[in-house]
Amino acid sequence: MGTYRYWQHFLALEADFSATSRYVEFAGKNFATFSIEYVKLLLAIGSEVDVLCKIACEHIDGVAKRGNIDDYRACMTAHTQIASEEVLVRRYSLVFKPWDAWSRGVNPTWWRSYNNVKHQRDSYFHEANLENCASAISGLFVVVLYCHKAQKSTESLEPYPILIGREQEPGHLLLESDYTVPDFM
Repeated sequence: MGTYRYWQHFLALEADFSATSRYVEFAGKNFATFSIEYVKLLLAIGSEVDVLCKIACEHIDGVAKRGNIDDYRACMTAHTQIASEEVLVRRYSLVFKPWDAWSRGVNPTWWRSYNNVKHQRDSYFHEANLENCASAISGLFVVVLYCHKAQKSTESLEPYPILIGREQEPGHLLLESDYTVPDFM
């Protein structure tokens, strides 16, 4: 089998995000830094999250509504432990829980910012910032893993991410073939 098709798109977005660290240090003091590049990334990542959440929900619960993020939240939280997933950016000692808001029945801040930037960029340009992009790429990483598992794909998740990973991974930022996502409920 080949490489999982959604993995390649994730890796491309992750590489683009990682490249911004040459200009903006990935540190809490810089989380509010916004730019045109972050607009581009936030829009692309948010769009891919939308696509993959829909696919994951289709495979997790074939009869669940899949019209928007609220439907995805209902499906994913009923059948997975996505809200508890942590994503690490070890190089910068950062930890993100991109779907944690779902445990409180609301959508993540980065998702609201994605929609704000998409629909009213003139008023919300500043929300296309480092923190929202880091949270969004972390959210995409988790959704790709869940989608991969939900589709029961045997395709590999290689090459490995260059920036982000999960606590359960052995070694440095590796996602080996025996990775685990918490079982569906």
